[in-house]
Amino acid sequence: MNGGARMAQAVVLATVAVLAGCGSAGGGGGGGSGSTPGFYVVIEGSAFSPLPLSVPPGATVTVLNRDAMNHSVTSEAAAGDFTPGSVAGVEFDTGPFTGSKTFSIPSGVPNGTVIPYYCTVHKATMVTPNGSILIDSSAQPAPAPGPSGGGATGY
Repeated sequence: MNGGARMAQAVVLATVAVLAGCGSAGGGGGGGSGSTPGFYVVIEGSAFSPLPLSVPPGATVTVLNRDAMNHSVTSEAAAGDFTPGSVAGVEFDTGPFTGSKTFSIPSGVPNGTVIPYYCTVHKATMVTPNGSILIDSSAQPAPAPGPSGGGATGY
């Protein structure tokens, strides 16, 4: 191989190495079909999805608010209370936001624990007034939900 061919091969190998590392650890990612697997709650059309979301203890949950208005994901002691609360010591509150927010579930939460949540801004007027998180030690991360509307762009 001559010097020019070796250099081209080195550039190709370096590019492949850099691309292989993209999106493998860390949040965000660059939209599209190779999004980082994780645990996601989507708010769209004033509805929470999925219902329920299964996560293992210690998981980080990413909330994607696809509505143009503020929403929150706030834990409550019992579904329909519409007041902040906790279950088995688990409490979270994204605060009102658009875009995306994350929160973590503590490790050590017993399997089978169900933590209901609601939107502090809209309470019972949401299409799905309550969502819930089910603690399941066998839950596996999934790819980030694609954008609504069938497009191929980021969120």
